[in-house]
Amino acid sequence: MDAKRLNNAVEDSLAKLPGALATVRWFFSLLVVLTAASLPSLFARGQESGHTIGSYSMLWVTLLSTAVILALAELAILVLLWTRASHRLTRLAGSLSRRLARLGWLNGLGIVAVWGGFVLLVLWRYQKHFADFAPQVWLFWLAAGVGALFLAVWKKTPYAWALMLVTVFYAAGIKALGYLPEISAYPFSLSWSEGSRFYYASLPYSRWLYGFQIPLSSLHPTRYLLQSIAFWIPDAGIGFHRFWQVVLWLLLNLLTGLALARRFNPGSHAVALALALWAALFALQGPVYYHLLVCAILVFFGFDRKRFWKTLIFVVLASAWAGISRVNWIPVPVMLAAALYLLEKPVCEDADPGRSRLVNWLRYLWPPLAWGIAGGLAALAAQASYVFVSGHENASDFGTSFTSALLWYRLFPSKTFPLGVLPAILLVSAPLLALIGGNWLRSRADWHPLRVLGLIGMALTLLLGGLVVSAKIGGGSNIHNMDAFLILLLVMGVSMGLGKYASETGVRVRAWRPWQLLLAIVFVPVIWNLDIGDPFVERNFKQAAYDLGKLNPIVQKYASQGEVLFITQRQLEVFNQVPGVRLVPDYELMTLMEMSISNNRPYLDRFEQDLKNHRFALIVADRQHKDIIDPEVYSFAEENNAWVEYVSKPMLKYYREELYFDTQGIQLLVPRK
Repeated sequence: MDAKRLNNAVEDSLAKLPGALATVRWFFSLLVVLTAASLPSLFARGQESGHTIGSYSMLWVTLLSTAVILALAELAILVLLWTRASHRLTRLAGSLSRRLARLGWLNGLGIVAVWGGFVLLVLWRYQKHFADFAPQVWLFWLAAGVGALFLAVWKKTPYAWALMLVTVFYAAGIKALGYLPEISAYPFSLSWSEGSRFYYASLPYSRWLYGFQIPLSSLHPTRYLLQSIAFWIPDAGIGFHRFWQVVLWLLLNLLTGLALARRFNPGSHAVALALALWAALFALQGPVYYHLLVCAILVFFGFDRKRFWKTLIFVVLASAWAGISRVNWIPVPVMLAAALYLLEKPVCEDADPGRSRLVNWLRYLWPPLAWGIAGGLAALAAQASYVFVSGHENASDFGTSFTSALLWYRLFPSKTFPLGVLPAILLVSAPLLALIGGNWLRSRADWHPLRVLGLIGMALTLLLGGLVVSAKIGGGSNIHNMDAFLILLLVMGVSMGLGKYASETGVRVRAWRPWQLLLAIVFVPVIWNLDIGDPFVERNFKQAAYDLGKLNPIVQKYASQGEVLFITQRQLEVFNQVPGVRLVPDYELMTLMEMSISNNRPYLDRFEQDLKNHRFALIVADRQHKDIIDPEVYSFAEENNAWVEYVSKPMLKYYREELYFDTQGIQLLVPRK
């Protein structure tokens, strides 16, 4: 990392940052606030550790004493920073900085060591003690402050800038660590629908794996096409497939950030990497699903406003991918290309005073309009082609989202999503929206109304479309359906923040970016992504082996009598953990749920008729119940009630429980006689 280039990039690309003393005052002010928010939860959790009510174990006494001493020290330093003693503290800090500067590159090891210490102490050794989110944020902020000190003295860069850089790098590392529990050879499903994803990813190779052809997935086809790449390695176990899915999440988010940094070149490799990691964190707030990111990566790398045909090729490729993915993603590649065009090309560039205003506007707009037509046709053609080759007899299997109910209350705080979709998207997007709006208002002469209206129109379209999709039954538990809006906002915000947009006046753009707003832009996605749970969770492989050993003889016994239907845990069949059982393609968990919440009567009637006829000798499922639950009390109540009405009740009417594995939540059902 070249210190001179880094400092030049700071001066050219970012706001005028506060001085060292002001930054340290601000840092300790926030640190004291976070400490005050953390101590009550630490004391409350510590009380649960004692042998009597209100008592604490010795370990908790030590931890709480340390926390209190640390809090008092922080408060004392903050008070001193606002008195005459601040000059003495400044001299001490200067002396410490000079000593650290002599260490040279060893300061880099210091940065890594501080992050490692946070991980080892907070997320591993004492994870159950710091399990609440507030203490984790407090200690993360403290670690970032110490790590920033090493970077500031090593590269002779402003402490405020070092603090932002280190915060992004630390948060990216922690977010990546959050995927660690998903890399496991544990045979049973780690989440409600995980086994379904491995099954759908296997379908392109169904003839090889199962001995007969099975129709491809009608839900998220491109996601499973990407996951299916792991099947290129013969006999790779479930652990490798889980590892590959983590690679897809991390790699495609990072590639999106790198493509964006390459597009808007902030002027330094260090700044570019920080920008890429921050962009990845911003997208993961949704999270934006990685198969949509393929579209963004293609457009970011392939767009060239001066080369129409090159851009057209990449827009068509990205649109074809979007057409296979989801209906509401079809306009995304075109809109991303159009946004880049509006940001990078002024209307006045090709305007001819001898022509009318309307003609000049049409000449300006014809490239994005042409890309839009070509991209739309490519998306529809790719979608129709996939439906044709997928092997589904009914094209209606691909249109279930159009018949699903809309639950508008989920846009607001509810049991399904306590924060609410609308407040969450406003919180996440507010800093970038303020940056974009501020630049437009302060530099109105730089912008032609045509460009402003185009960008606002596309942003509103994707925002409203995302809210509608989020309100559909089956969604609304986070903001992942706001994905297209988040990506477009990311493009516009980075362009504005770096001053990388074209001006109508021809004067060099001077972007508006106050450091307080810049800090908010950096810290919102950082804080959002710190909540990763326990990254070092341990799984009981001994119990799993016992359960699998008990399950197999029962399944094989009934397989000799007839068909065995795995509604859930179908990954056991994908990875041959239940040998001797012929796979039944029908009535898989995710498809059955999708048909239930969309009230697909032909499909559901066929399912009930098969149950009535006792088609299956054995059914492997989650435990079924007949409880109708209240949306004001339970999350995903409407989904549960649809499942109970169309799946559980018919199943329990014609089948009874044979055995229940309480450690795995697996219920075995056999026909009632």
